[in-house]
Amino acid sequence: MRILAASLICAALASSPAAAADSLSSVRFLVGTWNCTYQAGKTSVNYRATYTYDIGNNWLRENDSWTHGGSDVGMITYEPRTRQWVSTVMDDQRAVVVFHAKGSDPSHLVYRSAYPNAALTNVFDRLSPSLYTLHFSGNLGGRSLKSTDVCRKR
Repeated sequence: MRILAASLICAALASSPAAAADSLSSVRFLVGTWNCTYQAGKTSVNYRATYTYDIGNNWLRENDSWTHGGSDVGMITYEPRTRQWVSTVMDDQRAVVVFHAKGSDPSHLVYRSAYPNAALTNVFDRLSPSLYTLHFSGNLGGRSLKSTDVCRKR
């Protein structure tokens, strides 16, 4: 489930409001509730992702939950000074992943992990105002992992 948490946080990275000139305002469409499916090999998990603004509307908070009590929290912002998106995902097992993505196109963001290592990638693609995908890949604990999340707005 740690991979699921990392994927979910990356999605959150692409959203939050600020000044009109701030790239964070370009991902407002994420605010609300989404029904998502996480797929990794034969493992499939349905979850709910809810996005809201937090910390002076400078961060987007993503709360995810799935059947059998799993959950995680993601925080996403755009840092104008370094011109990059920053996302942090924390799960109920105390795992933390920090991602960053350069680029000005919030419809396609390639997040790379900075912590706990630099071996993870999560690609966010906005397909429409009510549909986005995440494509996660990386190495954790000596295992190569790949997953896809598909999220539709409720």
